[in-house]
Amino acid sequence: MAVKYKLYQEKRASSANFGKWYARALVTDVVRMEEISQEIQDNTTAKQADVYAVLKELVNVMGRHLRNGDRVVLDGFGSFKVGLKTTAAATAKDFTPAKNITGARLNFQPETHWTATDKTRRKQFIQGIEVKLADDKKTGGAAGGGASGGGASGG
Repeated sequence: MAVKYKLYQEKRASSANFGKWYARALVTDVVRMEEISQEIQDNTTAKQADVYAVLKELVNVMGRHLRNGDRVVLDGFGSFKVGLKTTAAATAKDFTPAKNITGARLNFQPETHWTATDKTRRKQFIQGIEVKLADDKKTGGAAGGGASGGGASGG
């Protein structure tokens, strides 16, 4: 299996990279908790209903901690924290949450591992990723081909 990608051309005339080509990963499927809990049941001795209940409660517990400003770390997975989108204020005294905080987002950082051989960091889930150009008539068989290894994507 490989992550498929399509090539896209920068079309904004104001861009310094106008006319250049980039790859974008394609989402090939959506997997929900129902399927994930079934797969976990297939790989363990836990029943799917129990796994589903635990995953559902994980979402509730994580939400509560994130709303309290905590960082949530799932060992072997990664960490989550809330980030804020703000606008600048001329002075600290001029800064008010109602005026300057314009939104919130969820930041996820996959767990990383140091490799002893090449002394690089590899992110969980995308170690050894392979990429493949998606079949698409629109790209006209544009150059791209395949690549493999941890460096194939901006991991």
